[in-house]
Amino acid sequence: MKAIVRNILLACIISTFAFFGAVGRKHTRDKMTDAQKAEARKETLTCLAVAFIACGACAWRCNVLYKRLNEEREYRRRFIDYSRNTAYNRHY
Repeated sequence: MKAIVRNILLACIISTFAFFGAVGRKHTRDKMTDAQKAEARKETLTCLAVAFIACGACAWRCNVLYKRLNEEREYRRRFIDYSRNTAYNRHY
């Protein structure tokens, strides 16, 4: 569970900085050339792509970790049930 929380916090930090990079850039539109406008647009799209990729990777990784935790829980539950049943059968 700690790994899922760490993963979410890391994705939040990465997304926050990427969104600040996309939104926080100040340009005066009238003084920019077409090449500068295109470069600013590419930088904004790159920052947004990084933010969305970080969120997508976080969701994928949390899903993988959650499945692994469920498999471990199921294995532990079956092992405990088996241990109880065999101990009961040996005793009686």
